[in-house]
Amino acid sequence: MPDDARTPPRPPATTQAPAPLHLGLRVLYMIVYAVVFWILCWTLAVATLVQLALTLLAGRPNADLVRFGVGLAAYARQIIEFLTFVSERVPFPFSEWPSSPLPTE
Repeated sequence: MPDDARTPPRPPATTQAPAPLHLGLRVLYMIVYAVVFWILCWTLAVATLVQLALTLLAGRPNADLVRFGVGLAAYARQIIEFLTFVSERVPFPFSEWPSSPLPTE
């Protein structure tokens, strides 16, 4: 079989990044997510105080609030990465809720 009859090798498969947003649309999303992040910070403050009170009363952290905090932290990271142009992926609710494993003690 002649060399020119062979098919060229395939390039390695890569994961495709999301297509970049139009800058005007991205600016609108960024304004919305800046407000969402501000609300998230206040939610974190309330959850922190509730967790502190429950820990003082029960002697250990509330497991449901621990899971909530882990999810909130993952969502905050997703928003921060979008706002700082680290990621083109628009955060929840335009994509899936970020999953994050529970921390081990």
